[in-house]
Amino acid sequence: MPAVRTIFLTGASAGIGRAMAAALTAAGHAVWGTARDPARLPNLPRLHPVRLDLNDPAGLRESFSRAAAEAGGFEVLINNAGEVLHAPLEVLAADGLRAQFETLFFGPLELIRLALPEMRRRQRGLIINVTSLAVQFPIPFNGGYNAAKAALAAANEGLRLELLGTGVHAMDIQPGDVATEILRRTRVCATPVCAAYEPNLGRSRAAEARKEDAAIRPEKVARLILRLLDNPNPPPRIVVGNFFESCVAPLAARLLSRRAIEWGQRLTYGLRMK
Repeated sequence: MPAVRTIFLTGASAGIGRAMAAALTAAGHAVWGTARDPARLPNLPRLHPVRLDLNDPAGLRESFSRAAAEAGGFEVLINNAGEVLHAPLEVLAADGLRAQFETLFFGPLELIRLALPEMRRRQRGLIINVTSLAVQFPIPFNGGYNAAKAALAAANEGLRLELLGTGVHAMDIQPGDVATEILRRTRVCATPVCAAYEPNLGRSRAAEARKEDAAIRPEKVARLILRLLDNPNPPPRIVVGNFFESCVAPLAARLLSRRAIEWGQRLTYGLRMK
């Protein structure tokens, strides 16, 4: 019978995180699930709501410490929270980039730092960083998201090497398109600078909506993570998505030139020369 785990899960109120919370608790695991507003968390047996804002370092440390005391330490940390601002990098660099890195990179790194001492003491533990296929195939006008997820993926690779011999493992899950609420919650650029990037800005937004309509359900990602909990030697990275994203895209990323990949992205998002 699989062992019951104590799990700290960020972004548990919607999308992939909500699906993971349901799957993990249904399997008997105890999950401390986080959200900025705990009222948005699902009411599930074995789900312990945690108020957590990844952009508030002091509050993050307090929330994690309180949860860890309740749980008696965490055996699994899942960094899953996501946030997207759809805008040109020119705009993001002046406004939203730092906030996105706090949510998608610095916040997760701080949670890793907080979770590792107890995992190393027990000589077992699993850290799952949910990044994105955008690490390998950057999405136009999502520069902050692309960059922060790529930074977390790179940090995960180094972390795996550092953890050799400790009994603790780290891995990177890279979802492709997933049918979640993230597109509806995405903040859209509305500054005068954005007009200079039309019509490609609008075309890319429309393409993302079309892709989401054909995307996998978040439960597919949740089932994958559930299976990984008992893997004694988890792989460095897994891409999860439809057949093209999970099988063809990783092969293309290894074999094609960056110019060829850029050409493919231009076609995918309908980007044209003016």
